Amino acid sequence: MTAAMPRATAASGRRKGRDPELRAARAERLRRAGRGGGVVLLLAALVGAGGYGIHYLTSPEVFPLQAVRFDSELRHVRERDLRQALDPHLDGGFWSLDVERIRRALESLEWVEFASVRRVWPGLLRVTIGEQEAVASWNDAALLNARGQIFSPPRETWPGGLPQLDGPANRAEAVARRMEDLNRSLDNVDGGIKALSMDARESWSVTLDSGATINLGREDVSARLRRFIVAYPHLQRSEGDRLASADLRYPNGFAVRWKNDSGDMQ
Repeated sequence: MTAAMPRATAASGRRKGRDPELRAARAERLRRAGRGGGVVLLLAALVGAGGYGIHYLTSPEVFPLQAVRFDSELRHVRERDLRQALDPHLDGGFWSLDVERIRRALESLEWVEFASVRRVWPGLLRVTIGEQEAVASWNDAALLNARGQIFSPPRETWPGGLPQLDGPANRAEAVARRMEDLNRSLDNVDGGIKALSMDARESWSVTLDSGATINLGREDVSARLRRFIVAYPHLQRSEGDRLASADLRYPNGFAVRWKNDSGDMQ
């Protein structure tokens, strides 16, 4: 019994000697946990502040959109069409405007070829619009631009005096190119082109502003036209006669008819 006591006493002494180490380890763990919690709290505070800041910046009451300015002179795009395209995208504040979505909305209008949209501090939206340029009507249902691209604005916005082009649905670009070539070639014949047609067999016919018609056929069209253009100033006709029709489909020549001021054919 007496021999056992010192061992118990020694063990108790050893436990007492380790207590400060245990307390120090627990304190260090608490400090680390405290620092980690502080970081979490700081991040939460920053996220909360960021959300508030975004809400503040995008609020229409704080940074409202004050005006929309169009930098382009518009001849065909109607104001009501612009409003219809823009209004759904202008409800937010200045910084919440989605300029890319606004650009796409404007370019969905048939008369708009391209649009550029940008914010200008402190509350201005600047818009630049490039309008389509119509060079002809197409199959009496749409318009063509100079590249032969079809667009279909409201008929009441079509400009007057456009040439009428007709052809298969998938040949608009080819017909537009042919018109451009013919305008240059026929400039000195009898006025500009009033109508140009390509039929299902790809045979061409032209009506000039004077009412004269020229049948070009489907083969060797460019060569036939050059031959006619070269000969035209030298063709025999009476004074005051004007071209009524020309048929260029002959392999070695062409047939021409004239009309006088009274409309009589010759």
